[in-house]
Amino acid sequence: MRSAPAPVTADSPARTAPAGLVELPLLRASGSEQMCLDERLLAGEGDGADVGLEGLAGLDRLVVRRYLWSPPAVSLGRFQDPAGNARRVLEAAGLDVVRRPSGGRLVLHGEGFEWSFAVVWPAGALPYGTRAPYRIVRAAMADALSDLGVAPDGARDEPYTRSPLCFASALRHDLLVAGAKAVAVAQCQRAGRCLVHGSVLERCPPAALVAAVEAAVGQPWQGDGLAGGAIVPDGATLWAAFVERLARGCDGTCASAPGGGAHTIDTTTEATRR
Repeated sequence: MRSAPAPVTADSPARTAPAGLVELPLLRASGSEQMCLDERLLAGEGDGADVGLEGLAGLDRLVVRRYLWSPPAVSLGRFQDPAGNARRVLEAAGLDVVRRPSGGRLVLHGEGFEWSFAVVWPAGALPYGTRAPYRIVRAAMADALSDLGVAPDGARDEPYTRSPLCFASALRHDLLVAGAKAVAVAQCQRAGRCLVHGSVLERCPPAALVAAVEAAVGQPWQGDGLAGGAIVPDGATLWAAFVERLARGCDGTCASAPGGGAHTIDTTTEATRR
């Protein structure tokens, strides 16, 4: 039985979403609840009431949200098959293990070192194929980082199968800072709708969590994320800059989506699930 969410003060003041965007409030919740919500956003169904997001139903616009994983969790890519007893090792260490609808590799999530985001386009808002959503999201995040004094590296493409760990290798749509992957991006398309997942690694996770992941996959952890550079922007500030840049750079897809126009869900409180 799910208990009702307990609202707390948001980590940033309320602000109006740019025209054409629906920006959901920050949600702190378990991995299974986070992925359940993203699945429903991808399907374009549900009213969000069970996670404190009433008013979701019927929205057919570009939807964006930032979220925190509490407790820490591991997510696997849609097609990733963890080797041997990896799942049991992770669960024995107290880590929830969930599967994302998007592709990619294993990501370690947790408040204090990482945060995630989702961008969901309605059917018909983007040209066919996978390039446009990657291009739009990557450009918006790169510009947001630059706005805050962080200089992303140029694009780098590495062999996808090199490691079961997401942040151990990079594809051209990922973002690197000081030579290390800092923002991972993956997507899923279904019935014309498109979900882009992003994971922002602020710094190396706590040693105990890193040890659990290394024991599960048999490979060393790689990467300090944004901390590898000179500046680690506040998560809420970086997210706000990203949303503004996304609205500017979506090439009219926000305004041209069915029902386009500004819509803001109350962000004065943060829906919290433990």
